[in-house]
Amino acid sequence: MKRKLTQLLVALVVVLVALTSCSTTIALNTLVPAKVDVSGYKTMAVMSTQDNSRWNRPSFWNSFIPVKSVDPIFMLSLSLSSGLDFSASTTIADAATDMITKAVDTGISYKVIPPNLTDAYITVGTSNNNLRKVLMDNGIDAILKTEITQVYYDEYISQETDWVSSKDKAGRPYNKKRFYLVQQYAISLSYTLTDVENNKIIATSTFASDTREKKTQIGHTEDATDRFYEDYYTITSASQLLRNLIKEFTDSFRAELSPHYVTEYFTFFPNKPKEKSLESAYDALDDQKWNVALRMFADEYARSGHYNAGLNAAILYFANGEVDKAFDLTQEIYKKTGSSDALDLYYHFKTITDRENAANKQINSTEKSGATAPNSSSLIGF
Repeated sequence: MKRKLTQLLVALVVVLVALTSCSTTIALNTLVPAKVDVSGYKTMAVMSTQDNSRWNRPSFWNSFIPVKSVDPIFMLSLSLSSGLDFSASTTIADAATDMITKAVDTGISYKVIPPNLTDAYITVGTSNNNLRKVLMDNGIDAILKTEITQVYYDEYISQETDWVSSKDKAGRPYNKKRFYLVQQYAISLSYTLTDVENNKIIATSTFASDTREKKTQIGHTEDATDRFYEDYYTITSASQLLRNLIKEFTDSFRAELSPHYVTEYFTFFPNKPKEKSLESAYDALDDQKWNVALRMFADEYARSGHYNAGLNAAILYFANGEVDKAFDLTQEIYKKTGSSDALDLYYHFKTITDRENAANKQINSTEKSGATAPNSSSLIGF
């Protein structure tokens, strides 16, 4: 059966060639659809992220950090100021806004209206009680609202003792002690994507991190007198830790809301059974002479039925955008040999092609199917 070549399967899109244990791996950029059906939406406006969390803040905001399980004799040596800065809420909200905007603005599907302009439209529309009209008049199909729903941050100083005795310079036995600033933190972000024209919620979801912990050694003892020695250290602020954590949501938001490219890897099959005439083909792979290698692998398969050569030719056909030839060759090899490698390769090709077809549908469709989804509902107050 003939298969239509997808428009965005790029010919010879080689982004990486790696030699590992004498095997060559080729990587291709392939297009995947958003998990949310964004078909028909040509302009998305991104609102600034709001911090609507009820921070689980320690009671010692910008005061000295409490200690846990620390010998009293070290208390005075462990006075540190908190890493929780007063501007943390604003800082992490700005970081989330920047992350989300970059995540969805892939330049592949819809135009993205930046948060500063979106916020201005909302201000004008809200003041005139005609927000929906203002957005529609400015060509906005969908609006993305995001909020920080929960933030957790805690910090304390702890002591750890090495119970295997050491000897100091005077030969006296002692147990070395180390002192740490422990910072624990977590965050969750939610989004709501709304169809402006139809006044419907297209999708809503929440992404939550696990609780992270950063330990910074701030001091130690190194002799039997238990004298405290301060270590060189820098306390990372709470806002910086949370900003770093927010960046980790980038792939999740992109996968959820925007067609985008991912890398697919193919490892060429080895020269088994050994065929001397194929050595030049593998040399051509190493030199990235893809068309030369393709011709050699295809010719050898046609001459002798060397099915690994045929599978390598199929990979190169696929990388070259000749999708029908890749499908036909893997099917032929499977029917002749029953090779599971041929079947696996066929379904690898099929998965990529199906995803690209779905992504192209989202990009090129004019029907806003997301607004008619079963879970869509009226957006109250819009």
